[in-house]
Amino acid sequence: MKPFLRLFRGWLYRRYPRVSRGWYRKKLAGYERRWGLEDYGFTKEGFFRVFHKRFLGGNRAGRVYELVAGDGLVGSLGVWLEGLGEGWRVEAWEHRPIPLFSLKKTRLEAEIHEGRLTRWSTKERKKDLSGVTTRKAREASGVCREIRTGQIRPQWVGLWNPTMRPAWFHRMSRVGYQLVMVYQRMEFYREVKR
Repeated sequence: MKPFLRLFRGWLYRRYPRVSRGWYRKKLAGYERRWGLEDYGFTKEGFFRVFHKRFLGGNRAGRVYELVAGDGLVGSLGVWLEGLGEGWRVEAWEHRPIPLFSLKKTRLEAEIHEGRLTRWSTKERKKDLSGVTTRKAREASGVCREIRTGQIRPQWVGLWNPTMRPAWFHRMSRVGYQLVMVYQRMEFYREVKR
């Protein structure tokens, strides 16, 4: 009975209206309980199995941008995608000197860029862009701006939301993306087919 109640609460929370910040946090809790993340998401390996099977299933492999990649290991999806092979290519941006040094040592397969990607040029607006993840608000604003103006259209976007405010949810909903999964305050959105 307990697993059924968990599933039901997760389903119910996902349908909560976004009336206030407290209700929005309940809504996020519903997405954290989706697909057994409550049980399997305790380790990064468990999360990535669920992410690969449920979230990436059906998406074509391609180029992924990791903005503010850190050391390239802790909290990084790129290292897992590179391990899959299957045509995934990761480009990572990092502007802080110490994490950049670690990133260059640990991620030999990724194309690494020094600096921030807040203003996109034509060379970053690649057509085979499958996904974007970011862990800072400035970069997330840049991603939302590029999507809103029609410059990029990735299949999925991962935005880090430590304050759990509904701002990213509203911005991504307006441009045709749907919240699908939340893991450790990282919100994953998928493009809605029109």
